[in-house]
Amino acid sequence: MRLSLLWLFLVLPILLCSCARDREAGRVFGNMTYFVSQPLFADRAVLVNGDYEERFLSVHYEDKYVYGDFNHDGLKDAAVIIFENYGGNADYYQLAFLINDGKELVHRASYGLDTWAIINSVREKNGKVVVDMYVHQDGDCNAGPSKRVRNVYEYNGPDDFTSNQKS
Repeated sequence: MRLSLLWLFLVLPILLCSCARDREAGRVFGNMTYFVSQPLFADRAVLVNGDYEERFLSVHYEDKYVYGDFNHDGLKDAAVIIFENYGGNADYYQLAFLINDGKELVHRASYGLDTWAIINSVREKNGKVVVDMYVHQDGDCNAGPSKRVRNVYEYNGPDDFTSNQKS
């Protein structure tokens, strides 16, 4: 009985708060404008409820984010995972830096992670983003990345859209 009460009064409020925070993040990050890494069909995608669909371009917010001060100006910025698809079966994962301009968060830079990356977590550490993920190594099939890495990404200023960051 004591354990049930402990769970009810201590654990449940933490879980509910976390769910509410994730829903709010989904509303913010899932309804933003993102620059795309291969601007053949569009140079930006305006997501609605986490998705953008066009004939040869789809962009999706991946429900993974972290807050931090990535440009060291004292304002809360964010980094989120999105993926892009250009009409095939390959999803190109991106780490998008959303920088606070004093009024709102704006997509200012990205790093390409890996095609079909498996993202375990996204964390902030000392103004940088640490992404724990599985990426491809020699011998992996397309959909089965097997090399676990913890890559560190730093915001290097606006308009830095670096693709194919290697571990």
